[in-house]
Amino acid sequence: MKKISLMFFSFVLIMNLKAQVNNNPDATVTSKAVYAELGGSGIGFSANFDSRFKGHNGLGYRAGIGFLPAIDKKVLTFPLGINALIGKGPNYLEAEVTVTPITAKVTFKKKVSSIFIFPHIGYRYTKPASSFNFRIYGGPLIIVSKVIPWAGLSFGYTLK
Repeated sequence: MKKISLMFFSFVLIMNLKAQVNNNPDATVTSKAVYAELGGSGIGFSANFDSRFKGHNGLGYRAGIGFLPAIDKKVLTFPLGINALIGKGPNYLEAEVTVTPITAKVTFKKKVSSIFIFPHIGYRYTKPASSFNFRIYGGPLIIVSKVIPWAGLSFGYTLK
């Protein structure tokens, strides 16, 4: 669990620093957002950070932490993904592939871990800065050898 948390926070820090490196003073500011997600890559509920590598559309990444409500388990999820926004704001087509490590501590104190893969496509509404953002998307949730239809919904805020 500690290793997954350390990897998650290291990934966010490295990607955020990389996104801030700007050798071209005329380049646009990178778009960053935070949002709460229901379903989707976080499987249950998750809080996420999303940023473009450059500008307001094109390639970017997302990293989050979430939980899955369960009666007899404590389940944590760590969605990490690469995504692309296609189009001109505020309406975008979003394509993303997310890998979600999951860890669960069941009542008899045994840890169980798994990884889900969630490639998806959907719609994102977002403006460049200081505004509401919204996402709705769907695709197959891949769990070992099973494929399940899955969808997600998120609401958040685009940062300055």
